[in-house]
Amino acid sequence: MNRDREILHKYFDGDMAAAEKEAFLQRLSSEPGLKKEYDAFGKALRMVAESPRPAVPSAFTQEVMKRLPPSAIPLGERIRLFLFAGRTLRWNMATALVTVLALTVSLLVVSRQYVPPNGPIAALRPAAQESAATVRLNLYAPQARKVTVSGDFNKWQVDADVMSRQDGGVWTIDIKLKPGVYSYMFVVDGKAWVTDPDAETYQDDGYGNKNAVMRVRT
Repeated sequence: MNRDREILHKYFDGDMAAAEKEAFLQRLSSEPGLKKEYDAFGKALRMVAESPRPAVPSAFTQEVMKRLPPSAIPLGERIRLFLFAGRTLRWNMATALVTVLALTVSLLVVSRQYVPPNGPIAALRPAAQESAATVRLNLYAPQARKVTVSGDFNKWQVDADVMSRQDGGVWTIDIKLKPGVYSYMFVVDGKAWVTDPDAETYQDDGYGNKNAVMRVRT
């Protein structure tokens, strides 16, 4: 059961690979227990997304920062203060040698402690970028005042992806998505959940309606 909950979290967070997501969707149709948890999870996420959010006081961040304990001074800052802070020193050869030795040891410690992410040569090679495809979604809704897209790619947020009205009452939006399988629905005027009539395929959402399903390919 705990493993299924981990899988549900991974699915709704959008962290599943394409093959893993397809296998999960197949399990939903054959495992009633998993389907029941999926429906409950989806309902909870929608309730959170649609619930009003309390306003944060303007002085909230300032009050939190006041209560934080003072942070320790980093090694680099301590060296800078030691070298450049205003003070009167009696310089002689012994003092100069001790200072140079202390500075050299400190720099060696800092250089040995630093390891670039993923190994020493990680900074020398460019990070690989996973290609994304642009998907266009359309909905004919001439009477609507606002239409958005809500799906697992934006964690079912109602106002995350707002569509643009075109001539003739058609609403459209272009979304960049990584390759994979995504469930989604249109939200008209913030209330009515509408299934895409032009979707590739559909899936029961557990509330008497069907989610549209699309497969994004590169």
